[in-house]
Formats: sequence, C-alpha cells, structure tokens
Amino acid sequence: MADIPNPAENFKEFQGSLFKALVSATTAATSLPADDLGFYRSLDRDFAKDLDQVGSRLLRLSNQLLQHCAKDTGVDASTFEDIDDVTDRFGGAIDVIDSLFEKADVCLDELQGRTRKPNVQVEQATPEVTQISTKSQARKLEYKLLHAKNIVRPQLKFKDRVDNSPNTPFQRKIIFKPHAMVPLDHDFADTETDQDGMQRSLPHPYIYEIQHITYPDHMFEQREPIMYKPFDETSATWVDTEEGLVQMMEKLKGEREIAIDLEHHNYRSYQGFTCLMQLSTREEDFIIDALEVRDKLWMLNEYFADPNIVKLLHGAESDIIWLQRDFGLYIVNLFDTYFATKVLSFPQHGLAYLLKKYCSVDADKAYQLADWRIRPLPEEMLKYARADTHYLLYIYDCLRNELLSQSSGNENLLRSVLQRSAQLAQTKHEKDVYDAETGLGSSGWKNLLEKWRHPMNTQQFAVFKALHRWRDHVAREEDESVRYVLPNHMLFALVERMPTESSGVIGCCNPCPSLVRMNAQAVAMVIQRAKTEALMTGSESAAPSIPTIQPILTKPVSQTVKIERKIDPSLFDLQKVREVREKDAMKLCKLSSALFGDLCDNTVDLSAQKLVESIRSSIKLTLPFEGLKMKPVIPAATAVSGVTAVEVKQKVEEEKEHVFVAAEQRETKRKDREEVIVLKQFSRKKKKQKQTTV
Repeated sequence: MADIPNPAENFKEFQGSLFKALVSATTAATSLPADDLGFYRSLDRDFAKDLDQVGSRLLRLSNQLLQHCAKDTGVDASTFEDIDDVTDRFGGAIDVIDSLFEKADVCLDELQGRTRKPNVQVEQATPEVTQISTKSQARKLEYKLLHAKNIVRPQLKFKDRVDNSPNTPFQRKIIFKPHAMVPLDHDFADTETDQDGMQRSLPHPYIYEIQHITYPDHMFEQREPIMYKPFDETSATWVDTEEGLVQMMEKLKGEREIAIDLEHHNYRSYQGFTCLMQLSTREEDFIIDALEVRDKLWMLNEYFADPNIVKLLHGAESDIIWLQRDFGLYIVNLFDTYFATKVLSFPQHGLAYLLKKYCSVDADKAYQLADWRIRPLPEEMLKYARADTHYLLYIYDCLRNELLSQSSGNENLLRSVLQRSAQLAQTKHEKDVYDAETGLGSSGWKNLLEKWRHPMNTQQFAVFKALHRWRDHVAREEDESVRYVLPNHMLFALVERMPTESSGVIGCCNPCPSLVRMNAQAVAMVIQRAKTEALMTGSESAAPSIPTIQPILTKPVSQTVKIERKIDPSLFDLQKVREVREKDAMKLCKLSSALFGDLCDNTVDLSAQKLVESIRSSIKLTLPFEGLKMKPVIPAATAVSGVTAVEVKQKVEEEKEHVFVAAEQRETKRKDREEVIVLKQFSRKKKKQKQTTV
C-alpha cells in the first residue's frame, strides 16, 4: 500500500489520493448485490462471518469519522450501534454533513471575496446571544449563532406588500430621480419582454447615468491615505426614525467617499429582506435600522446616485440587488474593493485579507450567521456591523494608490476596476422564475439535483419534481424560505421512501417542520399522484424531462402497455398492478438452483396455456341491479330411460325463471300473528284477530 501524502505539505496530492480511494470504495459498494446478500450468507457460514466482520469495521470507522467531524461543527453526534440504529437516527449524520457543507461554503465565499450572510432562526423565549463554539473552548471561536424566538415577522409591518408570485414582474420603487441626465422613463419603450411578449419589468432607471458618468478628478490623485480613527473613539449613531435619517443626511453633505454595507435575512422569508444598513464617513459611523425606516430610505438616492461621491462596497453583487428590491436605491460611481484585489492579483480577495493587510485587524466572523431581525441589537452585534465599513475608507485610499502606481501612465488599472464596478451597478433586480418542467432558474430543481446527485428511478424522479414544486408553492404563499418549509435532506428522504400516508410523511422528517406537519395529508397526495402519473406515463415519456446530468437509475421500471390518455390518472389501475405483481413474482421463481442445478423442465405446454386463456376469456361477471333476470340455459333434452313426463314437468316448473325483487318491495304470504290490544279505560285485554284477504 502506497504511503498517504501529508496534506500539510502537498494538499493536491493528498486530495487526489483521497478522491481515488473514495471512488474505489464507492464503486465496490455499488457493485454488491445488496438484495442477495442475505441469501448468500444463509448458504455459506464463512461468508456470513466475513460479512459481519466487515460490517462491524465499517460501522466503527463511520462512527469515528462522524465524531471527528462533529467536533469541528459543534453538532452533537451520538454513536450508532447497529443497522437499525443507523436507519432510525440517520438524521444526525445528515446534520453533521450539512454543517460541513455550510462551513465549506463560508470559507469559499471568504476566499473569493463574496459576502454571504445566511441566517438561522431558532426559537427562544426572548432574544439572547448564545455562542456556539466550533473548536475547543481554549481556542478562539470562529462562529456564533444568534438564536431568537417569538419575533413578530417584520414583513407584516412593511407598507409595501410582499409579492412572491412567479408570474408578475418586479415593480421598482423609485418615484423620484435625483441627479438625472435623462427623465425617469426615458427608455421605457425598450422594456424587456419574455417569449410570450409579456412585460417583465421596467428598465434600470440609472443605466444612462452609469454609462455616461464623468468621474471626479480626486479619484485619480495619488495622495497619502487618511488614517481611520480608533474604533472605540469613533462615534456610532443608531438611526431608526425619519428625523434621525434626515439628520444623518445633513452630515453626509460635503463627503467625497462613503462606505456602505448591508445585513440581510433570508431564512424566514422567501425573497429575503434587508435588516440593517451600515454607512461610514471619515468622522462617524451610522447604523440604520432598515426595518423601521424601510419606506423612507429612498431619500438616500440624493447621495447614492451622486456621481461626485464614491460609494465603497466590498463584494457588492448581492447588495446592489437588495438596495433596488427593498428601498429603490441605485448606485452611481461604485468602487468595489473586490475587483481591486482581482486587478492587483492579490492571493486572496476577501475583506478579511484586506483588513489584515492594511489595518492589521483580524476580521471577526462570529456573527456571520446571526439573525439580524432581533431588536434591540446586542452591543457585540453592533460592533460587528460597524467593523465592515469603519476601515473600508482607509483601505480604499491604499488600493487607489497601488492601482495608480502600477498603471502604465493612463490610470488603466484604476479605470479597469471602475469599469467592472459600473457593470455591476447596472445589474437589475428580477424575480426568480420557477420552471417546474425543465427545472431551470436559481431556485429550480435542476441545480439541486446536480449538486446532490441522489440516485433515483423514474417514479422517484417524478415524486422529486412534484415535491420540489409543492415546496416552492408553499414557500411563496407563506413567505418562508424553501429551507424552512422542507430542508433538502428531508426532501430526498421523502423521495427515497415515497410515503402515501400522512403518518409516513411525518416519519420521514425528524424533526418534522411545522408546515410539513400541517400539510402532511397534502404532501402524501402529491406523492401518490406523482407515482400514479409516472406509472401510467411510462419511462419513455418521462425521459425527456430528465436533465442532462440525470439521476442514476437503480431500480428498473416495468415496461407495460400504454393506457389511453383519457383515463383519469387519479384512478388506481388494477390491470397494471396485476402485471407488476406477476413480474415481481416471476423474479422470485427460478428454474435452476445453486445447489441442485437444472432439475426443472423448461418447456412450456402451449396447448394447456391456450386452454387456460380460453376458459378465462369465457368467464364474465356482472353486478346485480334492479330488474335483473337470470334465466338458465336448458340444454336440449336427451333420451333418458326410466323418467316419466310428469317428473320432467315438475322439474321444469321448479326451474322456471324468478324475477329479482328488491328487499323493500317484497311481500310475504305468512299470516300475521294475533295482536293483543290493551284498553286503558277498562284495564283488560281484548283479542282481535286481523282478517287477511286471500
């Protein structure tokens, strides 16, 4: 066995060795006939013993690996005892894997300089701060989660109605256009349309100003960077009223650069919403409560759209969209420091790298996964929010000087950064389009299927698409994220088992999400309908909807006769069920034995088979109904010795036809018994015989 490379010395070689080992193990496990292992172990005791030893070793290694990963994720993972324990508590392993995926995504976003701020909401009685360590207590905490409970949904107080419908275009919120070079609806005729000719949304209102901007001269001057003030000595102003917003805008007058950052929440909302806006100048930091002054922030276009003021952001791809969607704010003269790190070919492109390089500050990512809806915000979260913009102005000065010094005399590097930033500022917000058939779009099922690569047959694939569509529909209606309605690992658990009863649906989800529990019966009906449609349609018609990177078919589907389309898919097809059961039964019957060889006759008696088919086709069954007459067919009389004509006549009279009469219409010829009538006034009985007519 070759030596395992040291990941600290040569990570790429270690990664290749690890991947090769995983592929080999996966290929070997896939090739095993899992359904036949029980049969083979019953034939060979040595094989059964080896199988038990290998299973115990795999379980032990899996527990060790799970415990090792759980230490770095902060998830409590208990040890699995046996296969039944693995089946019942596999959700614990999924939690560990999801935590690893989340951690990898965060690290990749930091490496690429993208600001990713997912939020997690967990119930508590009152807003509190709880630190969850991903390492030992002796080491510095990397992640903290803020858990909150009983928070009134902020979107219920929004004056602008939340529109999650997939068919209506986004309605922009800008009604006044400061610093305009052309009127607000100058290019209204060029509105984009979809394939059906329907209007999608209005154009970007500042696209002309961005494309024809004249940058101020002070941006191209190489001067000494202005040192930031000490963090603790800089005043921070909390803005949560219209009066406070107006006072802040007065302080912004005369500023040539402002730094901007946003804190976003997308776990208890379908589209998400901005909770906090941080804005810093050379003298002061402002923290704006975007939940309270949401409908007043459009006034900031007076400064955001001013081409003479440089707006500094880092990784503004999401911020540009959030500003348009929530507040109707648009940025003219954007400088994205992320693009500066790309042009200067820095080894890393995240804000943490810039803070360390120019300010000798270790970025605190403790509240990167915090729930920013909580009010009032704890002091630690306020400091975390300020840190993103407090140092950005000084970093901009340093980056601008380096871009100018490395340019060839015509500020080409600086203008390259400005060009990329302007291209990003022209991005226009569009609502996510959900295509249930093709799975395209950012929220479509195709991306999820390509990421998870979960093996499934055609019937399971139909259930997967139906559940994914149901999840998206419920999330839009309830204004919740799809992760809150039904997490991905629970979605695939339902696809794997395909329960058709509400109890089975709840059993697949542990813990069961509230919306799934409330709609368990509806989920079961969605699964049943998808299974029936897939069975009736067949694999041939379902194949075109499977994506290019399609799921691995592990369970073959029976090829049956195609039924006419006019049949209601909700009906249960007994004929197909009978055919499937017959084919399944034939799989259990074999004409050869591993022990005794071929002892059965493989020939089939065709005459006997034809006789059976003729008998089966001659049998006809009907249901009784009112007026049904059953008349036996009497064969022709044959000469029988010893039978008189009187006996034959009696037999024919006994076999004459009988008309079917409903129970309530039948009359009896039996005489009624005598009735006893009691006369109260004389206190004696009197017999009265009822006369019957003959």
